[in-house]
Amino acid sequence: MTLPRLTGGGDYNILLVVGARQIGMNKITKDAAQLNLPEEKLLGDWIVTIPGFTLEKYRQLQRSRLSIFSVNCFGGLLSNKLGLPFLSPFVNLFVGNGDFIKFMSKPHEYLNEKLVYNRKRFDSTNTYEYPVVMLGDITINMMHYKTFEASVKAWERRKARINWYNLFVTMYTADEKILQEFDSLPYGKKVCFVSFKSDLDSAWYINPEIDNSKRFFVHKVNNFGRGLFYYYDPFDMLLYGKKTPLIDM
Repeated sequence: MTLPRLTGGGDYNILLVVGARQIGMNKITKDAAQLNLPEEKLLGDWIVTIPGFTLEKYRQLQRSRLSIFSVNCFGGLLSNKLGLPFLSPFVNLFVGNGDFIKFMSKPHEYLNEKLVYNRKRFDSTNTYEYPVVMLGDITINMMHYKTFEASVKAWERRKARINWYNLFVTMYTADEKILQEFDSLPYGKKVCFVSFKSDLDSAWYINPEIDNSKRFFVHKVNNFGRGLFYYYDPFDMLLYGKKTPLIDM
């Protein structure tokens, strides 16, 4: 890729990078830094097509240095879709709902623990084995890592990036009791995707029949993270915890 010979003081506000997803924003950012192009002036072309996008909200989201704690891959998928860095160790893994709520009830205490190898688990969908680890009394499935060593390295690197001043906590459930336990967690921005109607503030309803598919509810949630279905405005959700429906459910 060849970037234009501009400088940080040039008479432009935004440099829209066409084909950014194919090239990779990490590579673009590194190349831009060598040309003294500030990262904040770069904008991947695909991001402007995301429902709810405004430049003001996107820049606010970038500057906020948001850390997403997610029960599964949703947080990593959404961060990737929005071109945001991974500022949480909860990426490329999943935990049980009970363990996730237990972790989020005292995250500092659990993050002082070391990951301990437990066993290998075979993923029949992707046909490979991945490590299952323990963090204290919590089981974590490192489903997108092939070795225990690789999972520990990624966990420790991302753990050091957590912005405790701006957290977003998310999970999904079909169990009203689990929702109630999640709703009691002391976080300002928390979202639990549910397949049933609820008056609790943290309950974000997704109609399980919305895409007419027979896929499990978790796939419908993850499709939101991937950007295949935007049930809610992702910018309002991450910035303010604001529930802004984009479709009728």
